[in-house]
Amino acid sequence: MFTRVLTAVVASLATVLAPARSGLAQPVLTLEGECPGLLRAEVRNARPEKFILLLFAPHEGTFVLPRGNWCQGVQLGLGWRGLRQVAGVVADQNGVALFEGEVNSLACGGFLQTLNYPSGGCEISNVVRIPR
Repeated sequence: MFTRVLTAVVASLATVLAPARSGLAQPVLTLEGECPGLLRAEVRNARPEKFILLLFAPHEGTFVLPRGNWCQGVQLGLGWRGLRQVAGVVADQNGVALFEGEVNSLACGGFLQTLNYPSGGCEISNVVRIPR
């Protein structure tokens, strides 16, 4: 749910390093809807039946997940200030994950990116901007 903002940042999540992914296309994130209002984010090419995190940050950036984390060394396309996990779902058997929820005006103009949870291999999607 977009309106539920969790206080934990990505760096404080689990500490298991996931195996590398091979031979799969990069996950692709798309966004539909209006802000404020109902938004629907969809990621394709995710690992089938694996957990996907939806991350939010007010700014783009090059935050590198720190040492000791399950995805250490992975560089996000998001800035570290205000970085939050806003949702998590399991992709279906075709590698599609859907996120849908109401977004308030504070999120408008911010950025979203997905990250596969440890069993997924730490792949990241493209970054998309939430419309203003």
